[in-house]
Amino acid sequence: MIKTLIAFARRPGTRHPLKFPHPVACACLWLAAATSGARALTAGDWTYSGSPGTPIPAEIAAPVGIVKLAVRGYHGMALLQDGSVVSWASTLQVPPEAQSGVIDIANGEGHGLALKQDGSVIAWGSNSQGETTVPVEAQSGVIAVAATNYRSLALKQNGGIVAWGQGYTGVPIPAALQSGVTAMSGGLFLKQDGSVLAWGGTSTPTKWVQSGAVAVASGYVHSAVLMQDGSVRTWGSYFTGGGGVVEATEVPLAAKSGVVAIAAGYHTVALKQDGSVVSWGYGDGVSVNGQTGVSAITASYGVTLVLKQDGTGKGYSSPSAGSLVVVPAGIRSDVTALAMGGTNLALKQDGSVLAWNGAGLSTVPVAAQSGVSAIAAGSGHSLALKQDGTVVAWGSNSKGQTTLPPALAGVSAIAAGTDHSLALKQDGSVAAWGDNQYGQTTVPAGLSGVIAIAAGSSHSLALKQDGSVVAWGSNSIGQTTVPEAALSGVVAIAAGSGHNLALKQDGSVIAWGQNNYGQCTVPAAALSGVFSIAAGRDDSVAIKLDGSVVKWGGDLYSKCPAPAAALKGTSKVAIGEAIFYRLGSPMELDQDGDGLNDVAEIQLAALGFDRRISQPAMVSALFSGAANAGLYTKNQVQALHPGKTLISRSAATGKVKLTLDWKKATDLTTFTDFPASPAAVSVNGAGDIEFEFTPTDTAAFFRLDVE
Repeated sequence: MIKTLIAFARRPGTRHPLKFPHPVACACLWLAAATSGARALTAGDWTYSGSPGTPIPAEIAAPVGIVKLAVRGYHGMALLQDGSVVSWASTLQVPPEAQSGVIDIANGEGHGLALKQDGSVIAWGSNSQGETTVPVEAQSGVIAVAATNYRSLALKQNGGIVAWGQGYTGVPIPAALQSGVTAMSGGLFLKQDGSVLAWGGTSTPTKWVQSGAVAVASGYVHSAVLMQDGSVRTWGSYFTGGGGVVEATEVPLAAKSGVVAIAAGYHTVALKQDGSVVSWGYGDGVSVNGQTGVSAITASYGVTLVLKQDGTGKGYSSPSAGSLVVVPAGIRSDVTALAMGGTNLALKQDGSVLAWNGAGLSTVPVAAQSGVSAIAAGSGHSLALKQDGTVVAWGSNSKGQTTLPPALAGVSAIAAGTDHSLALKQDGSVAAWGDNQYGQTTVPAGLSGVIAIAAGSSHSLALKQDGSVVAWGSNSIGQTTVPEAALSGVVAIAAGSGHNLALKQDGSVIAWGQNNYGQCTVPAAALSGVFSIAAGRDDSVAIKLDGSVVKWGGDLYSKCPAPAAALKGTSKVAIGEAIFYRLGSPMELDQDGDGLNDVAEIQLAALGFDRRISQPAMVSALFSGAANAGLYTKNQVQALHPGKTLISRSAATGKVKLTLDWKKATDLTTFTDFPASPAAVSVNGAGDIEFEFTPTDTAAFFRLDVE
């Protein structure tokens, strides 16, 4: 099935100041369910928000199958099969009401439109010209929407249009556009009789095509029309790339027949009936010519996006147009871990590593093509930990970051900073190498008993078995000044560029270091029930026991909320230019490999279970002992309810302590301590704690606080 995705721009017949093309930047991209022809993302697959910077390699990409794309300048949107809208833009976020029931989308330079199933229009973003103030006429009975820079359009069921924004608000709709309109693009309007009118709001509509038109596409300073015979007509101007313009009158032979859809930016794009693409004008076809198997096209400025029939998408740009738009794609479930850096790494289930960067796939040493258990990425170097405890390093060695220490073996974990590397050994010691300008590779003397490591831009962290955090390296923004709260009870650590996160045993998160984007201002939602943490350059992320995601901090290009699919359940996070979320439940993870999932081990901490340490003997005893006694099944243990954490065992005494604080009030406002005799406390046969006492007050309220 062929679909036309977008067409935008200025009204035809109008000259504009010459501008060099703007690069199209992806910033906030949410991925979700697939359309027909491409499977939906499921548990184990990865989705992302933010800009991945480079396309996901086809070798690991999971298509997401989009219904419609809309791109204008720095703002792009996608309509998904489930009726939700996703957006990639630095400051423009899709409102909640556009997350379901949407059937059409359009956008301008700084605003977006969504048409709901009930025929109403939702608008958001910039309102400098009234472009997001939806008039009453567009709140029902609408069947399509369109937009240009500061203008919004709605097509009604009766074939009339509603227009608002720059040059439109308050201007009466011309009689010719009050009925019989079947399609819109920018300031072009296709009539039921096959004619094409152009209207800018301040003048009388101009008829550019008398009859025979079936589709319109409004480019930056030119217009295109698809005729009933499958040919394309154009008028206006194309940029030459050198500051000049040429008339947009010539159409290549391939676009004179068999065309089924058109799009326009600085150039014109035509989709042929056989699924091939023809492009001409600015940029000499923007590198998209010759593509086959295409089902839909879209264009903006010097960029063309194509949606392939297999559900995958690709972006093409003219050399002068700057950054290439990255077409939405997920990552398949056979990727178990990601490490994002100057070169991105993906660890596959078979123990192999895939590497890629802006130039495409990157060479991975033979030694890292099998038997790998963990990966890490720095600014210009990469690390892989082998199952045999050895480390493979490659990439830039400008600071010695890939020159391994002599006889490095017995490694259980690795981490990479900007230009330095860390390795945690099985004996609890830490090895460090690479850039030491700030002392980031000078491991504190006597450091031992380490169970986890993390590397920031120019600092290093270690988590000890006693739950304390040790930090060394640059302290320019307080990143190695460990707060008192991180000196005990910590179960996991993460390091960003200049900030750190620590996950406490009670499920709360603490943060310290650079806070210029609020990355150290922990939100209330991350103060309890957290399962795991991750830190990026300026981002902080927490995954809760129920799989929900809490995110804070972030710079201009990554302030995007987590995608809807990730909010429903995330088991793992990796942060680079984008934030990647592995879909699923934390209860699926058993990172220490002892047979008991990590969440269950958190719930059973009172019995001595530690999710950081493999305890196969304890797990075996847990499953066999009480199960044989008929107390519970293995599945019941693995599915312990998230959020119902058992009381922790004291590391100092080995005992479990429950403190109950009785309080009394006579006015339901002021509660004071009310001592109860220990002799009056008992545990009945059902395991309930019973308190019996005789109050001295004739009328009082009692409250019980549990610590």
